[in-house]
Amino acid sequence: MLYEYCDAHGVLYNRGGKLIVATARNQLPQLAAIQQKAIENGVTDLVRVSGAEAMEMEPQLQCVEAVLSQTGIIDSHQFMLTLQGDAERDGATVAFHTPVTDIDVRDSSFIVETGGEAPMRFQAGCVINSAGLSANQIARTIRGLDARHVPPLYFAKGNYFTVSGGTPFERLIYPMSNEVGLGVHLTLDMGGQAKFGPDVEWIQKIDYAVDP
Repeated sequence: MLYEYCDAHGVLYNRGGKLIVATARNQLPQLAAIQQKAIENGVTDLVRVSGAEAMEMEPQLQCVEAVLSQTGIIDSHQFMLTLQGDAERDGATVAFHTPVTDIDVRDSSFIVETGGEAPMRFQAGCVINSAGLSANQIARTIRGLDARHVPPLYFAKGNYFTVSGGTPFERLIYPMSNEVGLGVHLTLDMGGQAKFGPDVEWIQKIDYAVDP
C-alpha cells in the first residue's frame, strides 16, 4: 500500500530488503517469534534463510540464521510533505511553530490554548497528544487529567555513526531487539550512505551531544 502511494505521488523509494539476523543459536526462538508475529499481522512475505544463505547475500555479515524481509526505504521528508499536502487538500489545517500552552477538560471537550506568533484558543472534541519528548509535559498541563495517567519520563539517547568509504551491505541489517530498543543496526539512506546505530545511552536530561 505504501509503495503504491509513493508511486502515485512521486515519492522516491528503494525496495532493497532487510535481513533480521540471529548471531547466536539462543536467539533462534526470538527470530521465529518475529516471523510468527508477522504472519499473525498479515505479513506473509518474510523468508527464513540459513546463515550460509544470508552470508552469501551479504559477505560481510556473520550470523546463524536470518529472516529476509522485502522492506524498503523512502524519502521521508518528501513523504511527509506529500501527507501534509493531502491533509490540507482534505480540509486539515497544519499550524507549525504553535506550542500548546494550556488544555482544560470541560464536560466532553477540551479547551486548548496555544502560543507562537498567532496565539489562539479553541474547543476540540478530541485531542491527540503526540508531542514526542514533550508529551509528558503537555499531559501534565491538562487540567482535569488524573496525574496517575501521566507516566514518568526516562531519557535514553541513541547515537548513530556514518560509515566512511564504501557501503559494506546492500540491504538493511537488523539484529534481535532488546528490552530497550531495536539494537544497533545498519541502515541506508536514499543516497546510499550507511549508518550504524542506535546504541542506548541513559541520560538525565535532553542532550544531543555525541561523544565521538
